Amino acid sequence: MNTSPANQPATTLHSARFQFPGRPLPLARRLAVHNRVVKRIRSFMEENLYNEIPVPALDAATRTWEATGRHYLDSMISKGFPAVWCESECLPQEFESMNLRMAGFKRMEVEKSDLNLDELCDLMENLLKSVASDLSADLLGGRQVTRLNHMLTSPHPRITYRRALEILNDRGRNLQFGQDLNWKAESSLCRFFGNMPVLVTHFPAELRFFTSRLNTEDKTVTDSVDYILPYCGEAMDGAVRETDPGKMRQSLGNVGRNEEGFENYLNLFEDKALARAGFGLGLTPLLQYLMGVEKISDAVIHPLDRASTPTTEVSHGEAS
Repeated sequence: MNTSPANQPATTLHSARFQFPGRPLPLARRLAVHNRVVKRIRSFMEENLYNEIPVPALDAATRTWEATGRHYLDSMISKGFPAVWCESECLPQEFESMNLRMAGFKRMEVEKSDLNLDELCDLMENLLKSVASDLSADLLGGRQVTRLNHMLTSPHPRITYRRALEILNDRGRNLQFGQDLNWKAESSLCRFFGNMPVLVTHFPAELRFFTSRLNTEDKTVTDSVDYILPYCGEAMDGAVRETDPGKMRQSLGNVGRNEEGFENYLNLFEDKALARAGFGLGLTPLLQYLMGVEKISDAVIHPLDRASTPTTEVSHGEAS
């Protein structure tokens, strides 16, 4: 009798995003995973000769340009640093008045000169595999390590946005070109590829930042990529960057933005073309994927939250 998840009734699936999520880890174990992941990301950047750039806390409330460290990173590239990254806390405007709720989130961003889209995808995949390979059963549990080992030894599928629409529409969805992929669509793509991480490239121009370069062969799409992971959906997003300030000004106008607020940034490119590419990584979605939990809140650590999970530890080697 075949008892694989694909042949079981839908009612037996514990999660719409991924079959059979694991139990939330105790707080002490969650903190240990968090610290190990952050340490490994920093080590990966140092090993690949990236300079870490300090940036201030960013405004997460905008959910757009102001919630990125792009200006700071590109400023350093314009000064001659070929590979840079930053770790920043994105905080809502009302953070100071919030009572015991750490509503911000940590984001890592990476920029490198003379990087094409394939090389950017390689960099993102190598980072994910490097982080996952540093986690052991005493932290995650044997079941989760077995799941990650499959990911570590397999190439991650890379498909275009148009191909993603074909796959999703063949599976009963009705998505049109120009629509963003919601979490249900992202989950369906991961399941289509055997619950593996998937890189989706060449998103429509209207779905990307004004800094994303248009594809030379198809001007309706950009040289961009989203890294979609089981459980959490999009955990990284990146693109090859535009070098022409005139084209960036035009893109800003096309989405109804006044370029005056971006002049300091655009001035970086007036005298020199800065060929570069980069991506941003949300730490909490990455932790959610690595831990294999259904709710992103189960991957978050709120140091001042009185309702936090008790710190009771379990013995090493216990499978969660």
